[in-house]
Amino acid sequence: MDPSDKITDTEQKIKGLEQDLNDLRQGLTLVADYYRDLQKMSKQQEAVEAVDEILARPLVDEDIEFEGIWKFHEDALIADPEARVPFEVMYKAFVQYCEQSGRSIVEHDAFEFVFAHIENPAPVPDKGDWVGYRLRPGTP
Repeated sequence: MDPSDKITDTEQKIKGLEQDLNDLRQGLTLVADYYRDLQKMSKQQEAVEAVDEILARPLVDEDIEFEGIWKFHEDALIADPEARVPFEVMYKAFVQYCEQSGRSIVEHDAFEFVFAHIENPAPVPDKGDWVGYRLRPGTP
C-alpha cells in the first residue's frame, strides 16, 4: 500500500468522523431545543394550574356548595302558590336534607339569598314566610 493511499484513507476516516461529530452536535441541539420547549410548556401548565387553583376552583366549590339548595328545591319542595313555610322551618328542613344526602350546608343568610333567586316558580319572602312552596311529605 502506498503511503499516499494511507493518508487519503486516514483523511477519509477523519472526514467521516467529523461528519458523525457534526450529526451528533445537531442531534444534541435538537434535544436541547426539545428540552427547553418542554420546560416552557411545563411552566405554562403550572401557570394554568395556578390560575385554576386561584380563580376557577373557588367558583366550582361555590357551585357545589349551592347545588344543595337547588337539589333541595327539586327533591323536597312542591310548588304551591297558596303555601307558606316559615323561614326557620324551611332552613331547618334544608339542613336536615343536606345532612341526610351528604350535601354542603350553607349559612342561613346564603340559603335565603340563593333560595330567593330560584325560578319556576320563584318563592316570595313575605312576613317571615316563604310563599309559593310547601315541603314534600316525608321531608324532614
